Amino acid sequence: GVKWADRLDDWFARLQERLAPLAQRIISDPGAAQTVVVVPSLSLDAEELAKVSGAHHYEERMLCMLMLLRMPRTHLVFVTSQPIATAIVDYFLHLLPGVPLRHARRRLTLLSCHDASDMPLTRKILERPRLIERIRSAIPDPATAHLTCFNSTALERSLAVRLDIPLYGNDPELNYLGTKSGSREVFREAEIPLPDGFEHLRDKDDIVQAVVELKRRNPGLRRVAIKLDEGFSGEGNAV
Repeated sequence: GVKWADRLDDWFARLQERLAPLAQRIISDPGAAQTVVVVPSLSLDAEELAKVSGAHHYEERMLCMLMLLRMPRTHLVFVTSQPIATAIVDYFLHLLPGVPLRHARRRLTLLSCHDASDMPLTRKILERPRLIERIRSAIPDPATAHLTCFNSTALERSLAVRLDIPLYGNDPELNYLGTKSGSREVFREAEIPLPDGFEHLRDKDDIVQAVVELKRRNPGLRRVAIKLDEGFSGEGNAV
């Protein structure tokens, strides 16, 4: 039989085909109706995320998406782990040029998991079928809706399929290209100059061998930068 993962991939690929026509439509007519579902999930390595101070506030960084409400027929569904204070939401809505607060609020749906755990927000949503239904019911027309996230992983792909709307992001199958090693490989293949270095280091011995080789190539070398393949927010780097 057909594996569920293969069916998921096919379904997701079909959903993604809707994304470009949607974008072209809004670019040509900013007054066209659309719904943007915002899920600011930090679907990242929990151990590294714990090193970022105030990480639980990072979801609020995507409140900048509320600026989309300046377009008169745009609806926004914003989902968070915990409820956001009304004063914070109103602060953003007051920044909208020429849009009455009441008009903007009418087109904004705020939903919450009421869950402060370290689990990625997208996983929290996937484990709450009733919340998924509330998100779906807040979308006036799924044909003109899309999902936008902080980063796209298999979790966000699954949520897009559950909501039956495309994901504004790359296919998670391509995420390797965005790692430090993957990026260096892409640069090298495209013949773009890049700093001397090594990829795919897995342990202390690999790092020692790489540093020794860099020093052999450049005897005047005094310092090297070591980076986690998937560091973020300035973390995961060492000199």
